[in-house]
Amino acid sequence: MNIKLYNHSIKAVSIVLPKNPLHKEDELKLCNINERKYQLLQENSGIYNHFISDKQTYASDLATQALEILFEKNIICKNELDLLVFTSFTPDYLAPACTSLIHKNLNLSEHTLCFDMLGFCPGFLQSLFQVFLALNHTHIQKVVLICASVKSKAIDTQKDKITFLNNSDSASAILIEKNTNTKEEAFFSQKVYSAQCLEETLPFNGFNHNSNETIQVNNNLAFSFIMQNYPVFFQDFFDYFKLEKNNFDEFFIHSSSNFSKQKLLEELKLATKEDAILKNYGNTTINKLPLELASYMGGGINKFSLEALEQVSPLMHVA
Repeated sequence: MNIKLYNHSIKAVSIVLPKNPLHKEDELKLCNINERKYQLLQENSGIYNHFISDKQTYASDLATQALEILFEKNIICKNELDLLVFTSFTPDYLAPACTSLIHKNLNLSEHTLCFDMLGFCPGFLQSLFQVFLALNHTHIQKVVLICASVKSKAIDTQKDKITFLNNSDSASAILIEKNTNTKEEAFFSQKVYSAQCLEETLPFNGFNHNSNETIQVNNNLAFSFIMQNYPVFFQDFFDYFKLEKNNFDEFFIHSSSNFSKQKLLEELKLATKEDAILKNYGNTTINKLPLELASYMGGGINKFSLEALEQVSPLMHVA
């Protein structure tokens, strides 16, 4: 479906990454992989750093830190926050909700609405769509969207070494404010192909006992499907809304590796370039696009050297 929306304003992006508790040598031993294979993995994926949480750090902990930064920098006051939306596929619990934990940790106002959503790689865009709809309401002026992932806790390091060594846990807190200029528009499009959903991602956790305790994705199936279907979807989006690609300064495209992103850019006939976010921060899944936004607006790798990232303890932020 293609939907035209009133546009609203992203005012600030705060991103938290945990300090990796393992040295490279420990990780190679954990995954039973040698140095040469690790170097080949880095060259193929384009990922040279990644950040995983320790055993005591969960999604709500990273999320709390990301939101707290917005308060500490006086970007928003607690009593101004009308709606808090939390999106993740690795919540602390099924109950209580992560928004309740964050609300308690930061002593938020009783008037703040709290919504929890289940979101995988497209979770940021799906949640942003919901936030834009909410901001159309008269009484909602300021919303914080939090996206969090502690995927490392759901990866089998022996059976899925590549995913573990590429993955980064993270949380983002994005402040979005109402835009009263109704002439400014935003566009959202989604097509759902569910025929192979049980093959692309094997059933993971939940109450159905016919599921796995670790997340497993058929990357070959996902790659071939995207290459076959996404270019058509991409062009249809511009055709439907009568938009010109040349009028856009930048395209932010989520991808789990530099190789797959370059191949997709070639299919879309867009300029290819090294993915600096993947290289420096790893595959942050649901927070790949928030990191792109933070970097594009002057944060991220423009402000922090790799040495600085390694020295921050226990958490670092990009804002």
